[in-house]
Amino acid sequence: MKVTEIDYKTFSCKGNPFQSSFWAMAKRPAGWKPQAFVIEIDADGTVWTDNLLVLTKKFSPGMCLSYVPFGPSVFSSPMAPVEFLRDLSKELRKLLPGGVFAIRYDLPWDEPEEPNTLKIDGRRFRTSLESVQPEGTVRLDLADGYDAVAGQYRERARRNLRKARLQTKIEAWNGTKEDFDSWYEVYLETAKRDGFSARPKSYMRRLLVFSGKMSGDVRCDLYLARHKGKIVGGCMIIESPDIAVYLFGASLRFDDFSCSYALQDYAVRMACEHGCKVYDLHGIPGPGGRGAHLRGLDLFKRSFGGHAYYRTPSTDYVYRHIMWRIFTSGEKMRYRIHRHQMSPCLQSSGSSES
Repeated sequence: MKVTEIDYKTFSCKGNPFQSSFWAMAKRPAGWKPQAFVIEIDADGTVWTDNLLVLTKKFSPGMCLSYVPFGPSVFSSPMAPVEFLRDLSKELRKLLPGGVFAIRYDLPWDEPEEPNTLKIDGRRFRTSLESVQPEGTVRLDLADGYDAVAGQYRERARRNLRKARLQTKIEAWNGTKEDFDSWYEVYLETAKRDGFSARPKSYMRRLLVFSGKMSGDVRCDLYLARHKGKIVGGCMIIESPDIAVYLFGASLRFDDFSCSYALQDYAVRMACEHGCKVYDLHGIPGPGGRGAHLRGLDLFKRSFGGHAYYRTPSTDYVYRHIMWRIFTSGEKMRYRIHRHQMSPCLQSSGSSES
């Protein structure tokens, strides 16, 4: 295996938009240092390659964690997955900043409807108490176009769409500060109601500002729902050339309709028009009761048809065990406090992302 660092600003996105120069730039202001690499494996004379984005954050002097969102491509590699991750982690250590005590992997989705995900065992591998990214999702195949996708919506989605279309108008954000601020107020109200931590306004704006401006054609769109001229909901979608991912959603509640269904339907239609092959609703509970805080989103997201996908929980390859234990002890305490403060059912919070 050969691992070579490249300029992350020219990183070519081959699939999931979290593996892109766009995502690297979006995370930089939060203290995550991006690095991009090319992985090469010679398999009997045929060279297999993969690109990889790694983010590293310093939490205290001499204590840094590296993180890989939705990578590497363990299922297409010519090596066995665990062997591949072990060798890759060893090679990356030579190129990562000093002070990195572990590298955390959020691996790609496994096979559809397969809850028995890849197991990662080994002396230096540790499964995280909580995953950074959701361990379950619902994905829609867009290959046959919008009409084919909409034809597979379940009755729950169809019924709610009929109601929502009579009450709401869905449109793409027009770029004005006024409309963005109105949506962000809805987002804050949704966060307070459903008990999730709201992202800063500056972070949301940054995603929209960087849209389409980095290598790899990754874009971020904000779609808004209006009721009687007032913004009552919205969702943010991040798209690579192949995959659209539902990133955030927020909506006000009404007794007789839910604009969330109309927003998702509009986002699916736009992803089809943009040529995406997959729409990822991003965020349902994982196998074995993990990710239970996403339980309230399960019925909503499954109502659009498609297939459920699951993945291995966030997994650390530990370089320095003492530092890793110190960090994860504090991490467990933060998770306990956070989960205690959250409401038992998150109806409109969308997905969690790093």
